[in-house]
Amino acid sequence: MTSTTKSKKKRKPTSSLLSRRQNVPSTATKSSINPLPSKLSRTLIRSHHTTQKRLSQAIKQNDTTAISELTSKLSTSGGLEAYQLASISGQSSKRGGDSSKILVDWFIELGVPKPSPKSHDDNNDGDGNSSDDGGLSNYRLLEIGCLSPTNTVHSYFPKPQRTLMDLNSLHPDEILKQDFMKFPVPKKIDDGYDIISCSLVLNYVPTPSGRGDMLGHITSFMEQALERRRKRLGLIPKSTGTNKEPTGTDWTSNFPAVFLVLPAPCVTNSRYLTEDRLQEIMVSMGYEMVRRKLSPKLVYYLWKFVGGGSREKFKKTELLPGGKRNNFAIVVE
Repeated sequence: MTSTTKSKKKRKPTSSLLSRRQNVPSTATKSSINPLPSKLSRTLIRSHHTTQKRLSQAIKQNDTTAISELTSKLSTSGGLEAYQLASISGQSSKRGGDSSKILVDWFIELGVPKPSPKSHDDNNDGDGNSSDDGGLSNYRLLEIGCLSPTNTVHSYFPKPQRTLMDLNSLHPDEILKQDFMKFPVPKKIDDGYDIISCSLVLNYVPTPSGRGDMLGHITSFMEQALERRRKRLGLIPKSTGTNKEPTGTDWTSNFPAVFLVLPAPCVTNSRYLTEDRLQEIMVSMGYEMVRRKLSPKLVYYLWKFVGGGSREKFKKTELLPGGKRNNFAIVVE
């Protein structure tokens, strides 16, 4: 009798949360939201991705009936906010924390010094740079699909040096509501970014070509970041051919970079994408892999941008046949 009563008490908050998921206050914080049960989180995320993919196909085929039905399904299931709540639950401390903890572990391995506390003040030198030049205090972070303004990696970047964005910001005062694909590369090199975090965002893009476009847009930022690095080192632009960048092994040589996180099955159980193919795509865009970690659920990468690259095109080609494989793919046109 006692165990049954306890079980009911545990289920009530979940039911209540789901019934109000479309009306979550925009100022809600991760700590104020009770994590969903892991099984329910996974179900919501899978369902959302599947419906998004079907909607994308319907739009491509101009199937107005299917578009209406799928749009209604997304709305009644809570839409993007329900997906975000499930994602926040997945990155709760009880489930291992946010993915940027891996990036911080890599920073430590690479010898990246943590900025002093005073560099985290909102004041800067007027040029968009922190007055403290220790560690990453003069480096700029762009985090795509950010759900929380208190992710672990933020401790490495003073507030003026980080831009956090998401399609549907749950923290409008700290996270910009922004579609990354409509976010332009800064006009001024000093306003550019040295590292971009793209954690569990690429897999949210519904089409293979859209994913390739996103990687291309990220690379546009990285091209500017490479010039930003050269300016920081006081080097003459590469086009003059009169000054070459030193090939040192200090921590700064790992920037600019992209932190990319995907569900592991995207590269371990797909017909159209393997880790080898992903590496081919990234190398062709001018990247070198610095770090990699594969867990049962996720795969993490740190890609250093070195420029150049063959800029090949990659079609949707079957690489691993099999009835139980998924159809995740990246197409570069």
